[in-house]
Amino acid sequence: MTKKEATQLMKLKGRVRGAVFETDVEYVKAKYGNAALDKITAAIHDFGYEVDYRNLDSMEWRPLGLRALSMRLMEEIFSWTEDDIRAMGDAAPKYSFIVKLFMKFFISPKVAFSHAPEYWTRHYDVGRLESVSLDEERRSAVIHLADFDVHGTYCRYLEGFFGRLFKFMFPQSEVKIKETRCMCKGDSYHEFLVNWEP
Repeated sequence: MTKKEATQLMKLKGRVRGAVFETDVEYVKAKYGNAALDKITAAIHDFGYEVDYRNLDSMEWRPLGLRALSMRLMEEIFSWTEDDIRAMGDAAPKYSFIVKLFMKFFISPKVAFSHAPEYWTRHYDVGRLESVSLDEERRSAVIHLADFDVHGTYCRYLEGFFGRLFKFMFPQSEVKIKETRCMCKGDSYHEFLVNWEP
């Protein structure tokens, strides 16, 4: 990664809650141990920025750019593929008490799906999530995310994250998700198509 890329990422508009960082921390610790966090911290410091993974406040707002930079450095340091990034996204809801509570409270998939935009605004102050359609008979759903022009790595993470939420809603099914429109590729919003089979 170059200084130029790091600077561009840090210019991203918006903020995320510390809780979003915490899911990354738990995943990295489980996979590589505490020492791995020190590597990422040092790499971020080398670019002139600071993050203390060991003392995160789950409700504190942090720059979205710092989260994107952190994610890109994880990808580089651990030689992650796109599937590895999706795996971190898939694991995130498992580490989030708020997500688990959210999914438990809304027992009906339709209700959970319709409330997803509210969940987004509790964690991000940028981006508009839209629950476009949920067709349980055809086993398909469409999600749109606008005003969230980040980095392709983040898109793969979101594929994993949204996919896991559908696995919570339909635990007996095999869930497949694909980003079919992407702001990083010039589209006006991100679109994720979800399908599940019994």
